[in-house]
Amino acid sequence: MAPNDIQALVVRLRGPDAHDQAGAAAALAQQARANESLRVPIVAAGALPPLVALVRSGSEDGKANAAAAISWLANDAHTRTLIVGGGAVPALVAILRSGTTEGKANAARAIARLASESPTRTLLVAEGALPLLVALLRAGTKQGKAHAACAISWLAEDPPTRTLIVEAGALPL
Repeated sequence: MAPNDIQALVVRLRGPDAHDQAGAAAALAQQARANESLRVPIVAAGALPPLVALVRSGSEDGKANAAAAISWLANDAHTRTLIVGGGAVPALVAILRSGTTEGKANAARAIARLASESPTRTLLVAEGALPLLVALLRAGTKQGKAHAACAISWLAEDPPTRTLIVEAGALPL
């Protein structure tokens, strides 16, 4: 994918048409998943702010696709910092709470990647992600359950959270 193609998708993300935004987010997610070398150029093209905005207030498809794109872009520490600093965490938690099945799985994957950073784990717990991840672990799709389990395992890296994980019902006693 050429830089002009990436820029065109970012322009579509910022456009007024919800269907076009969702399509652009899906294309960016697919490219970031398929070609790791495109992740930095996608971020450099300015994709993160409109993706975070789409997670926050897009259509259901737009939210799900933007969460997928964010999950594939969140593979390096600098990008994770930009995603968290851009306000994505509350929006991703909101998708866990009331998104589509696909949106919940994609949000859980993004949260799992973001939770590799200790300060973000604290923020995720404070935003209420833990009980929502446990609910997804119990009643989500196969992928949703896998991503929720991964996110919970990252949250368990912080000793104070381990008790909360048990209290939330993630581990049968």
